[in-house]
Amino acid sequence: MLTLEERLVVVNLYEDLGSYRAVAELTGRDHKTVKAWVERQREGNKGPVSRARLTDPYLPLLRAKLEATQGRIRGRQLLRVLRAAGYQGSRRTMERTLRRLRSEWAHEHRRVYRPWQSAPGDFLVVDWAEAGTIWTAAGERRLYCFCAVLGWSRWRYVRFFTCQRFQVLAQGLAGCFEELSGVPAHVLFDNPKTVTTSFVAGISVLNPQLVRLATHYRFTPVTAAASDPESKGKVEALVKFVKSNLPPEGFVDLAAANRWAEEWCREVNAEPHSETRAVPFELLEQERPLLRPLVERAAEATGEVRKVDRMGTIRFGSARYSVPWQLVAEDVEVLVEGDELRVMHRGAEVALHRLQAPGGASIQDEHYPTPRSGGLRPLRPRHPVEIAFLELGPAAEAYLRGAAAAGVPRLHLQLSKLLQLGEVCGREQLQSALERACQFHRFGSDDIRSILAAGGWAPPARAELGERLSLSGLPQVPRRDLTSYRWPA
Repeated sequence: MLTLEERLVVVNLYEDLGSYRAVAELTGRDHKTVKAWVERQREGNKGPVSRARLTDPYLPLLRAKLEATQGRIRGRQLLRVLRAAGYQGSRRTMERTLRRLRSEWAHEHRRVYRPWQSAPGDFLVVDWAEAGTIWTAAGERRLYCFCAVLGWSRWRYVRFFTCQRFQVLAQGLAGCFEELSGVPAHVLFDNPKTVTTSFVAGISVLNPQLVRLATHYRFTPVTAAASDPESKGKVEALVKFVKSNLPPEGFVDLAAANRWAEEWCREVNAEPHSETRAVPFELLEQERPLLRPLVERAAEATGEVRKVDRMGTIRFGSARYSVPWQLVAEDVEVLVEGDELRVMHRGAEVALHRLQAPGGASIQDEHYPTPRSGGLRPLRPRHPVEIAFLELGPAAEAYLRGAAAAGVPRLHLQLSKLLQLGEVCGREQLQSALERACQFHRFGSDDIRSILAAGGWAPPARAELGERLSLSGLPQVPRRDLTSYRWPA
């Protein structure tokens, strides 16, 4: 095969010499090769002639299958179709043709991206990103990053939260508007449930809460196409930028995360943007007069403030709700969404309850360091007999509570007798007898003795009489009748 330079030399030499063999001798090539390239040059250099392939008769079928499956059909399934149509070639030959046709189909159906130009004060683009986990008063929570970027000036705003509920979205937007000292004409969102409740004929049905929030701030909510992150590429680039700059060790708490976000935003907004080659802070000063006037913060973004009482609860709507005990005497924000009540503290969600009717209460065990009370008074043994008896274990405690509830008289003396029985018959036998006594509600000491006797453990009620003692060698004393001891009349 001749290179391009060699072809040029061969053609020029032939024009000068007019002989294939002469050119072949000068260039060291075969005269047939020289002839072939000279004739090809005369014909217009049409290029190599393609050979017929075994798949050529089936090209219409292959293209139809690619079009029907949007280029997703696989070689294994397609080979079965071709075999049924009479194809006799190998799978490798078919897949080579399929790759070529798939490439042509993708080139014809490729998406053409058009640069999106936003006018000053027109668009704010927002999105969420996950940023690991963080520790809050309610335990470990996921950390989410709220990202917003102005379409024209590329000014960026980043804050961290522990959920993506609508009230948190409203807080993120309110904080962004307050930082801007104005409101853009449009806000572009993705399609989470907080923004889009459903789709009808491809149109997003907006969340009514978002519509109320947009009405309050006087902006127009716009949603991106479903499953189309490219349509909001400016904020997607910001999300990647934030994730690549997060500290690898994470954050101690939510306040530390937001301090980092504020400092990071100041730095990146003061540097020239890679696309516009301008400083976002400087462009923002030109864009700010075109923003709509800022109004007071919406109720959806604030919630109602409550102070946690010493029982670790708050009152809302004449009902009581528990919060983590670490927040006693702290101020928290109460947000209501549907039938759910959320308690926020410094931007982090610390409690979630079902909304209760007036007079009701929702108390969660995980909000307190001690377990739920079972309604039993704790035992506080002080007398040595009480201490020794309760050392017998759970059976002794159950017996003591049952006997006290049954009103057993002189219970303290009963405990002493039971301890004496335990010394005679054994600790394990007495524990078994106490368990059986509690089962049948028999709390007297005689009942315990009977239970021990039934098991063969109780000592006899009285000692058996032995043989009479006889002593030898003692003087004999005469026996006298009792009448001898009477006083004379």
